[in-house]
Amino acid sequence: MREVDLLVAGAGPAGCAAALAARRAAPGLRLLLVDAARFPRDKPCGGAITGGGLRELELAGLSLRVPRATAAHAVLRVDGRSLRVALPRPAAVVRRLEWDADLLAQVRERGVEVAEEAALRSLSRDGRAFLALTGAGPVRCRALVCADGAAGPSRRLLGLPPGRRAPLREALAPGLQSDLVFDLDAAPAGYAWRFPCFSGGDAAESVGIYSMESTPSLSAALRHWVEGEGPWPEREGRPEGARPGRAPAAEGLGEPGGASADRAAAWSLRLWEPGGPVGLPGALLAGDALGADPLAGEGIRYALWSGRIAGEVAARALVRGAAPGPGEHRLRLRASRSGAALALLSRLGRRLHGPDRRWRRMAADPGVAAALAALVSGERPGWPVLRLLLRYRALSRSRP
Repeated sequence: MREVDLLVAGAGPAGCAAALAARRAAPGLRLLLVDAARFPRDKPCGGAITGGGLRELELAGLSLRVPRATAAHAVLRVDGRSLRVALPRPAAVVRRLEWDADLLAQVRERGVEVAEEAALRSLSRDGRAFLALTGAGPVRCRALVCADGAAGPSRRLLGLPPGRRAPLREALAPGLQSDLVFDLDAAPAGYAWRFPCFSGGDAAESVGIYSMESTPSLSAALRHWVEGEGPWPEREGRPEGARPGRAPAAEGLGEPGGASADRAAAWSLRLWEPGGPVGLPGALLAGDALGADPLAGEGIRYALWSGRIAGEVAARALVRGAAPGPGEHRLRLRASRSGAALALLSRLGRRLHGPDRRWRRMAADPGVAAALAALVSGERPGWPVLRLLLRYRALSRSRP
């Protein structure tokens, strides 16, 4: 049986950030990172790394080394109106097939041992330790970071509730535009998106739809929305270095005969719950196993953030001879810049995607949009939060 100090389950952004954070905090720990897949592996995801996500990438000690499209503006559509706002820090859009594989390569370059095709199959207590059965064999560990995604088994194996889910559909289409587009009119309690990206060196777009309400018609809604988009003006540009493309086409979105890259992938996102579990004594949650931003469905930033903190908390506790506690993990999450932003966005998400349409109309207010752009760009939350609260307070007094 393999004996380690810390086992990290899941080698996506959260798991990679956790492994590097633990390595920095306690270089002498015996550390093992396992994942069910063999990399490179693809993952359904819009692939947008916001300015806040890029900041978290730096804090995790990771670099962005793969092709990416850059977006300096976001377009918000709601109630038939359209507002284009500058992002204080531009976002990068990546393909997860390439990016996740490179993150894992960076972790290996730092000396972290990785086992691929090593799914977490069972967990049990072994005294003060955990006994984990993985695809690479049994592992006894003093502590565990669970970063195995929204579909991973760790929460179930720990006896934690599954949490709230939101369904999504995503596809890849040819495209020209270079903004992050969010259309709140396209989905009940959610939005449709268009993000610039690369596909085989060509300008492309990640297109998708997200809803906090479970509905069987999301694929049809995505197809209908893409068909109605039409070509984008040439003045909006294209990802730097990409060859000219064309506007998204609905052909192939979810159709049995469509190209595999154009089929709409069906998946769900676990949503962050302010009072929800963050782990158990000795086992901490991170990434999509913990939850994503309920307002925008942003997961990458918060995966890097929660993974980094979980890795630090676990490693420092182990050095003290103690089991990492969920209480310390929660405090560290709340005290960080991304934690403050997520707490606010979680509250706003319940209102923005709720039944009162005034909240959606408020989202198209220039002051509100600018404050949200600052938050997702990773700026210190003080002034953006104050501006956002003042605008929402003023607008909420208006008649519906």
